[in-house]
Amino acid sequence: MEVYRDSIILIGAWIQVLGAGIVSIGNTLVAMGEKGEIVDEVGGDLYAIGNAIEATGDSLQAIGRTNLSVGKQEEMLGILGSWLQAAGNASNVVGGAQALSLDEDDGLTIDIIGGVVQTIGAGFEAQGSSLSQSAYARLITTGLTIQTYALSVETIGLLFIKRKRIKLGEKILGLGSYAQTAGTILAAIGYSKEFQIKY
Repeated sequence: MEVYRDSIILIGAWIQVLGAGIVSIGNTLVAMGEKGEIVDEVGGDLYAIGNAIEATGDSLQAIGRTNLSVGKQEEMLGILGSWLQAAGNASNVVGGAQALSLDEDDGLTIDIIGGVVQTIGAGFEAQGSSLSQSAYARLITTGLTIQTYALSVETIGLLFIKRKRIKLGEKILGLGSYAQTAGTILAAIGYSKEFQIKY
C-alpha cells in the first residue's frame, strides 16, 4: 500500500515539472511578443494552463504525503508546503486569466498574492526536506530551495509589470520561471531516486 502513496508523490512531482515547463514557455512567449499579438495571448494561456497543471502536481504530492505521514515535523512542513504551493498556483491561474480577459490590474494583484503564497509553500517544503534523513533529501532540498528563490524572482517580475515596467518585468518573470523549472526537475529526480531505493 505504501508504494501507491509514494507513487502519488512521485507522479505529482513530475506533473509539477511539466506545469513549470509550460509556464516557462508561456512567459517566454509573452516576453517576446507585444501586447495584443497572438504570441502574447498564447503565452498568457500557457501561463494559466501550466499553473493549473502545477497545482495538480502539488495537490497530488500533498495527498501522498498526508497518507504516508506519521506526524513528524518534516512531514507536516511538506504537507503544508504542498498545499500552499497548490493554492498559490490556483491563484496564479485565476489572476492570469483575469489579467488576460477582464481587469489586468486586479488580475496582477491576485497573481502576485499567488506568487507569494507559492513561495512560502516552497519554503516550507524545503525546510521539511532539510530535516529528513532520507538518502536523497539533500538533492530534494536543493531543488525546493531553488524553487523558493525562483518563485521570489517571479513575484518581483510581476511587481515590475504591475508598476508598468512591463518588458523588464516580463524578462524577470521568464528568468524566474526557468529557474523554478530547474528546481522542480532536481526535486523530481531526488524523489525518483528515493523511490528506486525503496522499491
